[in-house]
Parts: sequence; structure tokens; C-alpha cells
Amino acid sequence: MILSPAERSYLYDSLVSTPPIRPDGRKPYQFRPLEAKTAFLPSSNGSARIRMADGSECIVSVKAKVVLIAKEPNLIEVDIDVSGFRDDSNFVSNLKFNMTELFEKNFPVKNLHLTSKYSFKLFIDCIVVSHQCYPLTLISMTSYLALSSARLPLLVSETDDTEIEEQPTFSDDWENAQYLSDVFEVKKFSPPLFITFGVAGGNVIMEPSVEEEQVLECGLLVGWYDNKVISPVTNINLATYSNNSNVKGVQPPVLLKAIAMAKQYSGQIVSALDAVVEQDLHDQDGAMF
Repeated sequence: MILSPAERSYLYDSLVSTPPIRPDGRKPYQFRPLEAKTAFLPSSNGSARIRMADGSECIVSVKAKVVLIAKEPNLIEVDIDVSGFRDDSNFVSNLKFNMTELFEKNFPVKNLHLTSKYSFKLFIDCIVVSHQCYPLTLISMTSYLALSSARLPLLVSETDDTEIEEQPTFSDDWENAQYLSDVFEVKKFSPPLFITFGVAGGNVIMEPSVEEEQVLECGLLVGWYDNKVISPVTNINLATYSNNSNVKGVQPPVLLKAIAMAKQYSGQIVSALDAVVEQDLHDQDGAMF
């Protein structure tokens, strides 16, 4: 919904007040309610679906393929399709670039190696069925759930193939398939995330709504991985559907405030997503939501 000039002025004044007053009553660090489901696509190694309170919806499928390391420099590939946008549009290209950069810099791809010559390659296919506000956080959270629920077949052949050219073989029993935590031999594998922040005056709000995006001075994308803020940290214009005349550059104090908020609350977001995965492990009823 495109706001009138009077509505924009009122909303902006509300967001720059102390504390900021959001139209839906949320606190600066609160996300909107969402519904999530994992492991519902039988043909994928991992899958997830998130539907948000404003009707935004994203589906992610993760598939694995065995490749020769020498012929595949990138062992993780992200593809994004957004309903209503061409695949070659700047909007979709920027989403794909950000997600690809996030995984290339922060995903332990060396742990996907099966032998000295062969490795798994992960294909992350994201479909944004509908969205109201900037969808990058929605995409990254859905990807987080899909990767957290992804399973790879158990390797039963030798891991040392330096002397003999032998293709990897796997167990036929899917019950023996391993989650990424088991494959990477870590207690808990948490994929990287993008958290979206909006800036109004000296205030920072997390996960802005489509109405808030129309009056924000700028948006911030903050990466989160391994319990710390990571690169990239970038500023963007979040108002996809309107010409926002308030757009300005980000000031260092505001950037520090956004990073501090990410450090304080991103761990809670990760815990909530992990709880969804854990619940679905014990409740495989096939229901979508």
C-alpha cells in the first residue's frame, strides 16, 4: 500500500520519536509472527517454507550433487526466483548476488569434500512466492531452515583416492543419511543469515514493514554467522514499490547501533529457527503449516 504524504509524515515522526512508535506496535527489535515448515519436499535433500503475517511467502529447496573438485570452483550455488520480476532484473540480481556472497564467504565448503578429488555441491533454489517488504531476510531465514534440515547420503567408499580413481559410493538406506552437522562433524551447524534493519533519524528498527520502508532514511543489511556479525554489512534503499524522498547515507553512530542490536538479538532469531527444525524432526506428519 502506497502511503499519502500526510501518512508518510505522521509515520516518519512516529519512527524518529524516542522510543520509536511502530504502526503495528512492535518494539524496535521484534519480528512479525511467521509460520514455518521444513523437510516437506521429498525430492530434495533439504527444504523449507516460511509464510509471514503480511502474506509474504518463500520456499527453498536444497539439492546435492557429486562433482569433481577440479572442475567446480564454487561448491555452493544460489538461484532466486521472485514472483512478478524477471530473472535478469536488477532487483533479483542484487538478491542473488547478496546471498551468493554471504555463502561464499561464510559457508564451510571444504567440509563438503568427500575425497581429494570429489565433493558434494549444494544447489540452493529459492522461490519468493509473494512479498510485501524487501525479501532478503525472508530468503535467508528460509535458506537457514532448509540447510539445517538437509541430509546427505552416507559415504561408504574410501575417502583416500589419491592413488586410484574411484567414484564415491553411498549407502542405499536413506535412514543412514546424515545432517550437515554430522557431515561437518560439529555439534550444531548454523548457516549464515541476513538481518534487515531500517534507519529513521537516530533510531534503528529490525525487520521493517512495507509501510515503514516508505519513510526510512536508509536500510541496512547485517550478516550473522557463528554467533557474531559478519560481512557484508551494506546500506540499501528498502522501498521497492515507492519513490522514497527520505533516503540518505548511513551515519557511523547509527551503524554501530544496528550492529549492537544484531549482536543482542540475532542469537534469539537463530534459537527460534533451530526450534522449528527440532520440532519438525519429531513431527513428520507432512503438514505444510
